[in-house]
Order: sequence, then structure tokens, then C-alpha cells
Amino acid sequence: MASEKAAESDVGAELTRLGRVSKLRSGPLAAWTSAWLAGTTSIDQVIDAASGDDAPHQVGGLAEFDAELVPLRDALVAWRRSGQPVRLVLPVAGDVRGLPGPADFRSTALEAGEAVSGGTLGLVPQVIDYAPSSAPSTVLWQAFRTEPPPDDYQSVGDAQYELTQVIRDSASMLSAADVAGWIDDIADELHDARRAGEHLNLPPRFPSRAVALVAQAERLQAVLDLAFRDPTGGAIDRTGIAARAEGLRPLAAAVRRARLAGYNALTY
Repeated sequence: MASEKAAESDVGAELTRLGRVSKLRSGPLAAWTSAWLAGTTSIDQVIDAASGDDAPHQVGGLAEFDAELVPLRDALVAWRRSGQPVRLVLPVAGDVRGLPGPADFRSTALEAGEAVSGGTLGLVPQVIDYAPSSAPSTVLWQAFRTEPPPDDYQSVGDAQYELTQVIRDSASMLSAADVAGWIDDIADELHDARRAGEHLNLPPRFPSRAVALVAQAERLQAVLDLAFRDPTGGAIDRTGIAARAEGLRPLAAAVRRARLAGYNALTY
């Protein structure tokens, strides 16, 4: 019994690390900033879209300013001056592709599970939620002077193909392991999760294939959030728990890569 409890804990922790960021702040910021740099949106639209329902976003650590905290606008202007593309990064332990140095930026981004990188400026969000209060979330972007980011190109088409393949393989693995019955217990929540892709925070005239990919990735992320909430998910022993993890692990990785390809579609 103790070993099974330990297995549940280990699997739950691992799967949570793989799909830890449910609501991205960095994805919309990267996509809208890229649209602004391409001349299809205004800087005010970027700020409004990035903030959403949050309190106005602020940035700390921008070296060229004496103030401890400055508006998000100042970081956007710095990115425009650099003339370099701005990209979403979603690092996890064992996969930090696209994440530049130095070490302090890498470790902070890895801890947060998300970041935005452009030129020699990287931002990592710190989000403070006040639930169950109705007060809006507070988001502070910590700025870092970074090295030029390494290339991590993945086309929307390749990411879509990979995601489609993994969905099929994961479904087969979960069915073979007979641990998919938990879905019946969360039918209502699952219905809501499947609608997660209906309200996307993307700029106008964003590439249609990227929009479709982001919508699918966000729906699957919402489903994964439900799965990660219950480490066993219908498994009755350690073997079942391990089988469920084997089915979900590649799906979480493919969803993460799909989010990257989708939100970064304008930068390649």
C-alpha cells in the first residue's frame, strides 16, 4: 500500500512538471508582440491582450530604468529596438530547447515553466492569484539580460502531425491499460475542458493553421489538467499507475510542443 501511494505521488509530480502551466501568460505576449513587430497591431493592443483580466502587468529588473517596476510597454519598446524576433519558451526538466542563458534566466524560466525571449532580453512571469477572491491576478515580469536564443524551429505542420500521432498512440495505451474509466467520473468537467479552445488570445490575421493548432493544444491542456489532478485516474495498482503515466507523458510533451509552434508561428 505504501509503495502504491509513493508511486501515485511520484507519477503525479512528474506529470505535473510536464504540463505545469495551465494558463499561459507568455504565449499571448509572444504572439501579440510578434504581430506588433510585423505591423499588424498596435502596442496598446499588445498590452491589453497580454493583460487580459489581470491587473496591469509590470516589469522588474530592466537595466536601463532606475525605477524598480516599469510598465510592460517599456519591455516591448526594448524588444522593438533589438530588431530580433520574440518567442515563447516552455522549458521543462530534460527539455530546455530554445532557452538561452545565462544560468539565472534559465533556472527562473525552468521554475516558472514559461518565458518570452527576444534578442538579449528575456521575461519570466510571476503570477499571484487571489482565489477565491474576485481580485484580478497580479503579474510581474522579471527581466533578464540574456544571450541570443538558440534556434528551436518547429513548423506548425510538423507539430500538428506529431500531436495527431501522439493522441492516437496515447489513447491506445490508456485503453489497453484499462485506466480510461475515470473519464466517466468527470464528464461535466471534461465537457468544459473541451471548450477551452473556443476563446483564444491571438492577434487578428494570425495564420489559420496556427490558430487551429493552438485551439487543439489548449483543449488538450485543459484535459491534461484534469488528468494531472488525479495521479491514478482509475488505475487500481502500481502497474496501472505506470501505464497511465506512459500514456500521458508523450501527450503532455506533444501539447507543449504544439503550443510552442502555434504561438510562435509569426516568428519563422
